[in-house]
Amino acid sequence: MKKYILPMVCVLIVMSFLFIYFYPKSRKPVMETFNVDSVTREEITDELIVALFIENITSEITKYYSNIYLGEIEVYNYEVKVLDVWKKEPGLISVKFGVTPQVGAHNPLGYDELVYHVDSRGNKILSGYEHLKNY
Repeated sequence: MKKYILPMVCVLIVMSFLFIYFYPKSRKPVMETFNVDSVTREEITDELIVALFIENITSEITKYYSNIYLGEIEVYNYEVKVLDVWKKEPGLISVKFGVTPQVGAHNPLGYDELVYHVDSRGNKILSGYEHLKNY
């Protein structure tokens, strides 16, 4: 009986770690909120477009600035502006963003403009990246 105690304790420890790791803290996902001051259709549409592109924009900005800056770079939704939306090529919609990446909360790192082409399936392709300003 004593020789089974150590394996049973090890199994219980492993099971407790697995339970803690895989058990969700909350059944509902945490949702970020949009700007409560946005009221016009254009402001709401711009916020939605930025929210749908923020991961792609952050990835490209981080990739560009990794050659220049070694610290952590933040791209906040409120520092991304939709500059233009147009339909030039057949079947594609283009979106141009102006982005001011930050170091910390209020230290701008630069200013960049990114152009994405979007197809009817929602695939986003970066077609232009222009670094315009360093701070």
